[in-house]
Amino acid sequence: MQRTIKKKVEYKSKGLHTGKDTHLAFLPAPPDSGVLFRRVDLPGNPVIPAQIDFFREMPFMCSCVSTENGAFVQLIEHLLACFHAFGVHNLIVELDNVEPPFEDGSASFIVSLIQEAGVQDQDAPEKVMALDKPLVYKKDDIELTAFPSDSFRVTFFASYPNPVVGNQSFSLEVTPESFLEEIAPARTFCFENDVELMIRNGLLKGADENSALVFGEQGLLRGTLRFPDEPVRHKIMDVIGDLYLLGAPVRAHVTAKKSGHFSHALFVKKWIMEMNSYE
Repeated sequence: MQRTIKKKVEYKSKGLHTGKDTHLAFLPAPPDSGVLFRRVDLPGNPVIPAQIDFFREMPFMCSCVSTENGAFVQLIEHLLACFHAFGVHNLIVELDNVEPPFEDGSASFIVSLIQEAGVQDQDAPEKVMALDKPLVYKKDDIELTAFPSDSFRVTFFASYPNPVVGNQSFSLEVTPESFLEEIAPARTFCFENDVELMIRNGLLKGADENSALVFGEQGLLRGTLRFPDEPVRHKIMDVIGDLYLLGAPVRAHVTAKKSGHFSHALFVKKWIMEMNSYE
């Protein structure tokens, strides 16, 4: 069965890049709605579906959806990861800013909102993105694959020249319980030079010492690790979130190597094209 939330829930906190307080609300939506972002700060309250056709590439590390008229919402991957993992198919997400609150760069506060709202079944069959043969996307050293499976599993292979992070891998069968315990607490991470570049470009106006893990050449400059392999766990969160741009929950074993938001979007587009070719 499809699912939505039982009641409206609200939250308010700063956006990472704008530094503006953002009012965020989750509202129930009828069957077959999907996840819809509503910009209540713009004339006409434009609605932006969380679907790959609306994906917009950004010059910094995040996922974004946009309308033809230019209304957009950025940094949506943590929200979508939680909706995907908790099986919330239909939902309206209201915001009065271009980005949701960011908090500590994890998904913990979003999970808490979903738990507060509760999840309920709807009188409509669930749609699932499954495969009957493997799907592969590869470009240079980036590789994404999806294999037929009876469940949803994500395996990520991360590799960074930074000696502190280095090579990490993690694999997880995605359920509400495993996501809550193993993935949701994992925070956004970046490197010292990334921070400098984003500040020069007018970003990170809402960042503070608790916004993310920051790695330097000699060690962790900001934050304390919650897991020894916290970076790769956060990469799995990004994959889970970006895959929800398929418009339905995934049933497959997805593996990713050195991928990011843009390559995830290209993978989703290929997935949809391949599914259409089956018909």
